[in-house]
Amino acid sequence: MELKIRNVNKIQSADIQLNGLTVIVGENDSGKSTIGRVLFSAIKALVNTKASKIQKQEELLDKHVQSLYRRLSSTGYGGSSVATKRNVTPIPRNAYEFISVLKKSHSIDEYIKGVGLFIENLEATPRMKSLMKEDLHLIGICMKAKDNRAANLFTEFRFLLESEFLNQFGNDNNVSINLLSDDKSKSYFSYSADKDAVESHCEDEETLEDITYIESPLYLHMLDSLMYAGAYREIDKRRRGVTPLIPYHIKDFVEKMNASRSFLPSVDQFKLFIEKPINTQDIIGGSFSYDNNRKSIVFLKNGMAILPLNTASGVKSFGVIQMLLDGEYIDANRPLIWDEPENHLHPEWQIEFAKILVQIYRSGVPVIVTTHSPYFLQAIRYFAAKEKAEDFVSYYMSQPIGDGFVTMDNVTNDLNKVFKKLASPLTSIMNIDAVRQGIDL
Repeated sequence: MELKIRNVNKIQSADIQLNGLTVIVGENDSGKSTIGRVLFSAIKALVNTKASKIQKQEELLDKHVQSLYRRLSSTGYGGSSVATKRNVTPIPRNAYEFISVLKKSHSIDEYIKGVGLFIENLEATPRMKSLMKEDLHLIGICMKAKDNRAANLFTEFRFLLESEFLNQFGNDNNVSINLLSDDKSKSYFSYSADKDAVESHCEDEETLEDITYIESPLYLHMLDSLMYAGAYREIDKRRRGVTPLIPYHIKDFVEKMNASRSFLPSVDQFKLFIEKPINTQDIIGGSFSYDNNRKSIVFLKNGMAILPLNTASGVKSFGVIQMLLDGEYIDANRPLIWDEPENHLHPEWQIEFAKILVQIYRSGVPVIVTTHSPYFLQAIRYFAAKEKAEDFVSYYMSQPIGDGFVTMDNVTNDLNKVFKKLASPLTSIMNIDAVRQGIDL
């Protein structure tokens, strides 16, 4: 896939490849997180509207068929014996069979026409016949109506933007976002501010099923509190001063972590679908699981069950990724975004964490990370080379262009530029002897 962004907050332009492991480097407040939040919003909008469309269509179809059969029942219809004015083929005896036959019909129009003829020949009052024909008309609409997904996508995406950015999104009417298919021939997702519209041009080819955005593993010990918070649209306006507002990606994270009680996590190793699983004992000395007695996630170590609040931040980082894998929340169709994972890891564990992310990417999961750590960046390079997986690792760096705006430049073939920028602050304070002599370098 490729994500193309124009004029979103600080970002004037960004063309980001998402076919493997994507690393975005930059200073604080340089637009790195915006990439992940835009991608999260776009994919969630696609997934949510696709699921809701199918569910809504099925619910409406069932509603109208049940209504039709309630009216049929009031006429004495039982499926096998029915008084009709002419010899008309009866329809199925119950709603379930009716829906099954309807979906298998080669021509919806012909089948609906036949049912209409059956209703016309029933011995029923004109009013009852009219009501049944109205039910039948609505059934036909449910089966034949063209997808109005563009409108649904627009509504869902605008909600996600409100939640993620609180309406501080974009710097002019030239905002555009495009998520292209692997061969770039079609657009999974296209948003244009000047048209105020969202579209998808290859729905039948969509394989994306979910996406996870990790902002901080520290939320792991705040799950109970965050459970009672809500995303922007979900809170009644009258209660917005009482109920905390959280971005949708945090709500999504909380729901996934809380669902840990419904699956059986591995105690000894991460459930990586790769050849060489990673033993948690070798890294953090234990693993995370749900404790039914405490009604909480716990860290199991040396026979002890430790609450997340009492575990180190770095340990929680490994715990989060373990539970995402145990719950099968990330795979080839469920990308992972992790914002600055090095924030809670000392250099040794930055390297270990980078190794895990490379192995996850190597197993087929699209991974997007932001970083400003030379340790973490070099570890990604090292393990990608060691795993012979460098071909689909892309590096981007935030580049200021004036007036507070940036571009995201592809620096995959010029990483020296990145390391020079990351090392510059340390270089400027290395000469202690000079500063002792009053020489300000």
